[in-house]
Amino acid sequence: MSGTTLPIATPAETRRYLRVLIGRHRMRFSLVVALTIGAALAGMSTPYIVGLMTDAFASWARGGATDPGSDLRWQIPLILAAVLAQAGLTWASYRNLAVLSEQIVADVREEFMERTLALPPGQVEAAGTGELLSRTSLDVAQVQHSLVQAAPQFFTGLITVLVYVAGAFWVSPVLGAAILVAVPPMVLVLRWYFKRAFNIFHDVQAAKAELTSAVAETIDGVKTVEALGWQDRRVAHTDLAVDKLFGAQMRSMRLRGTLFPVLDFSAFLPCFTALLLGGVLTATGYLTIAQTTTVVLIMQLAVAPAIEMILSLEWVQNGTISLARLIGVRGEQTVAGDARPDRDEDEIIELKDVTFGYTPEKPVLREVDLALRRGERLALVGPTGAGKSTLARLMAGIHQPNEGTVRVGGAETREIDETMLRRFVILATQEYHLFNDTLGSNLRLGAPGATDEQLREALNVVGAGDLPDRLDDGLDTVVGGRDHALTPAEVQQVALARVILAAPEVIVLDEATSMLSPNAASDIEQGLNRILAGRTVVSIAHRLNTAHDADRVAVVEHGRITELGSHDELIAKNGAYAALWQRWHG
Repeated sequence: MSGTTLPIATPAETRRYLRVLIGRHRMRFSLVVALTIGAALAGMSTPYIVGLMTDAFASWARGGATDPGSDLRWQIPLILAAVLAQAGLTWASYRNLAVLSEQIVADVREEFMERTLALPPGQVEAAGTGELLSRTSLDVAQVQHSLVQAAPQFFTGLITVLVYVAGAFWVSPVLGAAILVAVPPMVLVLRWYFKRAFNIFHDVQAAKAELTSAVAETIDGVKTVEALGWQDRRVAHTDLAVDKLFGAQMRSMRLRGTLFPVLDFSAFLPCFTALLLGGVLTATGYLTIAQTTTVVLIMQLAVAPAIEMILSLEWVQNGTISLARLIGVRGEQTVAGDARPDRDEDEIIELKDVTFGYTPEKPVLREVDLALRRGERLALVGPTGAGKSTLARLMAGIHQPNEGTVRVGGAETREIDETMLRRFVILATQEYHLFNDTLGSNLRLGAPGATDEQLREALNVVGAGDLPDRLDDGLDTVVGGRDHALTPAEVQQVALARVILAAPEVIVLDEATSMLSPNAASDIEQGLNRILAGRTVVSIAHRLNTAHDADRVAVVEHGRITELGSHDELIAKNGAYAALWQRWHG
């Protein structure tokens, strides 16, 4: 199922973030602006010289004494120099703009990944796989395309058009005013467009995320889908996501179908108006041929960059929406407190009046009170869906309670820095992952400075001491890929070895040995008890022999702890735990 989506930044927040990004590279940005203006001025020299040439030939044709041919000796080389200067400045402008764009993209990528990796685990889980996958792939790619290709076109086109318009006004304010005829249709259509574009393009990106989520969930759960015969259900779910994306794309197409024709017409309108008005004013003697020719050619030159602006507008808009989605992830990061858990605290974990629900109106846990002593081993037992895993995640600080407090080492989990909390308490679940890296590197995630001997010792504790010897290059063998894919049981052993190497003060085990045989799991749990002696261990016990060996057992039913005591005490009580124990032993 899709999780709760992360929010998106507002347009104002997005603009603010862009200003910050550009401010970091203000020197190169200023250089790009200067080079672009220089290229536009060089390009405008040609229409000005051509205008002078046209005026000279017209004067000569009317009987003027000056032979225009004598001026060609300096006018033609000057035009050639202007063309070369424009080419060189344009190349330099685009080169520096490309570097600037890549620098900004790198900043966006790095900050997005840093903030995403720093998000509280519970928030990541709530967002869902498809949502985060969409933002880390589709949105990042969209921002990159917009910043590297579309934004440079829009930016250089805008500056060039502004310079050309200023040049046209300088030659003839009357003809330069012809640009104003394009303002009313452009303003009206752009106001209409931007009023609708943000929501429509956001719907497109959200629909893409939903489709990605639908496909990813089906692939991840393909065995479950086949086992339950849900193929038709998943196909129908994916079809709905496709239909939703198609509808959003069609709305965006209708939007573009109105915008682009109006903008195209508006881009050519000033040139046509200047030509018509210039002809009339030249015939009446108000303007010279040189002025009319220069302004018309400048207006003509402005059409190409204006069209580039128009064509890049959609990509810029899409990039802005994707950037807002990335900033939305940034905005979700919570500010960590400065509380520090105390390893010497007698009550190492304390839950008081804890109520929690993934949606507040549907609590999974209700008014839970529980305290664990330092070095204690606690087993959580109870029926499926009772809230055991949720309770374990609250103890590990993955989720924060809706009501009440959870303290680890005497400090509230919500006030402890995330990195410090993860070093103090580790949650090991049946969900595991190997990076496509060496076996040694995967193990050293828990202890970067661990020696090879320590890695082998940890593997030996979890029953995988011979794993390096069975691989081609031992600890230096690249695992996680197809060449040396480990079995699910081996991956789980590697995950448990990481926990041993990390040596946290509190370990929460949620079906951490589910992929192993009962005998192997029992041996590993005994090995963990020896190596982790003196540390606090919380185990969700589906195999009740784990509960038998624990210091205390907590029975979780309907979101509450209904029984709490040692194995012998609860057997003597003859309640829910005793019934579970009897069923376990047949």
